[in-house]
Amino acid sequence: MNAPSAAPALMSGHEFRESLRRYSPTVFVDGRRVDSVADEPAFQPGINAIALTYDYALKAQYAPLMTAVQHTSGKRVNRLSHINTSSGDLLNKLEAVRLVCQETGCAQRYLTHDALNAIAQVSARIDDARGGSEHRERFTAYLHRIQDQDLTLGVAMTDAKGDRSRRPHEQANVDSYVHIVERNAVRNGVRGIVISGTKAIVTGAPYVHELLVMPCRNMGREDADFAVCCAVPLDAAGLTIIARPAGRPGEKLEHGDALFSRKYGQSTGVCLFDRVFVPWENVFYAGEWEHSGHLTYSYATHHRHSCIGARAGFGDLLIGAGALMCEANGFDPGRETHLREQMVELITITESFFACGVAASVYAKADTHCEVFMPDAVFSNIGKLLLATRIYDMHRIAHYVSGGLIVTLPGPDEDHNPETAARLSEVLRANPDVPYAQRIETARFIEDLTAGYQGGWYSVISLHGGGSPAAMKQEIYRNYPLGSKVELVERILERGIAADGSPAAAPHDPARAITRNRQPGKCCDTGCTTPGQPVMVDLPVLPSLAARPN
Repeated sequence: MNAPSAAPALMSGHEFRESLRRYSPTVFVDGRRVDSVADEPAFQPGINAIALTYDYALKAQYAPLMTAVQHTSGKRVNRLSHINTSSGDLLNKLEAVRLVCQETGCAQRYLTHDALNAIAQVSARIDDARGGSEHRERFTAYLHRIQDQDLTLGVAMTDAKGDRSRRPHEQANVDSYVHIVERNAVRNGVRGIVISGTKAIVTGAPYVHELLVMPCRNMGREDADFAVCCAVPLDAAGLTIIARPAGRPGEKLEHGDALFSRKYGQSTGVCLFDRVFVPWENVFYAGEWEHSGHLTYSYATHHRHSCIGARAGFGDLLIGAGALMCEANGFDPGRETHLREQMVELITITESFFACGVAASVYAKADTHCEVFMPDAVFSNIGKLLLATRIYDMHRIAHYVSGGLIVTLPGPDEDHNPETAARLSEVLRANPDVPYAQRIETARFIEDLTAGYQGGWYSVISLHGGGSPAAMKQEIYRNYPLGSKVELVERILERGIAADGSPAAAPHDPARAITRNRQPGKCCDTGCTTPGQPVMVDLPVLPSLAARPN
């Protein structure tokens, strides 16, 4: 039983914006130095998106979903900086991410959650391997500080990589990967490490509070200097961020209300580390190369699970906008078969990958080294693979139900041109019950989400964000219990029985590739769960036919 939660010390969206003023990072956008991130117009859509995660946590109707009690402190914290200790936590996180992304398209802050949970896991794993508690204690102290201050963290994981056929230590330019250049350095009486290198794709980089530097791949012994995981404040000396604008850059302001991507968007940045000092209290590991693969895998699983909720929120936007466009065009999808079929396909795509996220939550298990619950890897990767590859179908369906008007409309300035506006409002109105302005506004909204800069961005980020489809397919095959399916058929075919009826060699011999991965069955437990207990529990592994008695 958790201790009674302390009163939440949570920031509002306005306070988040103001908190950015406490930092003086070196940030460039559009070829110029940014004086104030909080006031930079190019970043406002991204700041707005993260600010909403703060405001929603303070709304009474959303607080049960957007906040949680941290079991190590008893304090109520934002869900997106919380450590999961049950299947229920994962379900709530999935719903919370969908909720904020219904409004923003991509709220970005869920990366904070994914990284913190993964680092908690690797910290426990290192301690157990060494028989100590140093890494757990260091991470827990850091976690509590981030939660108490209600900070947002960026994930600096993807290195520039250089020649991808070579490992980190083989690169001609060592700075294509972030690496340790000095250990036990001293700055102002504080000991730590010094890192250099490049992280190439960092979501929200210019307007977060700190960066979590993490390895992007499994490391070998020769790559020990590249096996580093630490936290770096955004304005650390030696850190330079070269960012792209959030939302739709380079476009003039339009009349009337701003379109979606003027309100919400996402910046990414290239982060250059040039001899950046990191005190040991912010270093989660440095040189433990044998644990890099575990951290990368854990983060990828958490993040792909979160991405499912995020793109389901984006799907909700397309479903709602598609229905509005059908109505504005004078159609009822319930009566028009071809439109109904398209809308049902869009709904099916969205809810199919979201259902994988639900299944990944239900089948989650606690890490063997700590209390962190990991989403099921197979369902997490299937859900992410579906959204990555079917985002293009989602766009296609939105285009189908909307018609060509979404990309052939005259510019919005014509709505305010006295020589053309009146005639346009007459001839471009369809359903007499839907005003011209509402029809055109919906059309431009769908153009923004699917056929313009923002639509292209959503396609690419859905395909490659959280790893390529090839990486997800690898994880699906690696984790799927193929051996259990093979043994099922072999039992039916009565293989593994010798001619005299005696048991033969077991078909699940570890040396046999296709039966190597086996999994117990699942069953609902007694009908109620306690904190830390999975919703689904394991049944015993069925014995192979060869193991049965005569």
